[in-house]
Amino acid sequence: MSIMTEAEALQALKDKGSLYAPEDGYHFKGASGKHISGYCNIDPVLPFSNLLSRMTETIVENFKDSGAQTVIVPATGGIPLSQWGSYHLEKLNGGEVLGIWADKAKPSGFAIERDGFAKAIKDRKVLVLEDIINTMFSIKQVIDLVREHGGEVVGVGCLVANSGANAKDLGVDNFFKLATFSYDVWEESDCQLCADKVPIVTDIGHGNKFAAEHPDYPTVQVIKD
Repeated sequence: MSIMTEAEALQALKDKGSLYAPEDGYHFKGASGKHISGYCNIDPVLPFSNLLSRMTETIVENFKDSGAQTVIVPATGGIPLSQWGSYHLEKLNGGEVLGIWADKAKPSGFAIERDGFAKAIKDRKVLVLEDIINTMFSIKQVIDLVREHGGEVVGVGCLVANSGANAKDLGVDNFFKLATFSYDVWEESDCQLCADKVPIVTDIGHGNKFAAEHPDYPTVQVIKD
């Protein structure tokens, strides 16, 4: 196994165009509704299976003694992590490890909807993985969902997390982030970027919702063909 360092992970994300740092001058909205000055878009990494496999392998190495029997992620960008995570845990420990995900629910939140997924949680030890943790909003919902379905959360791991993410606030004993990516977070009413009229990004994150609610506010798209 080739463990990936934090510096290598950050460089790989930068090389793929996944990281938008505060100094880039962008304005994002997270799933929690909070506004943020940085973002990690996992999409450009997803086509590179070997890279994603190595990243996920490095994360789950930190949970090899957790007894995890199931890996769960929030949909949709994190779905490949559930498969690579369970695959590498099986290689590490020899026993069967299941890989599932929580689907997005309407109008918000997550749900266990697919056939066999609830059974993969009940009375089992579950490792929760995520690609990017901004405000901990989505990952907390998945943690709660696992517990509601009778699973024991043995830890949380992610590719990248804002510096404020921590085990205590997540309500878990074990938390590992492959890389830290720091940026500011505001409630919408206190957002400095809004005060400065920095255009909000609408094609990454949830800025499109903000734009729909504030049609006169300037917008920008950052994804390049």
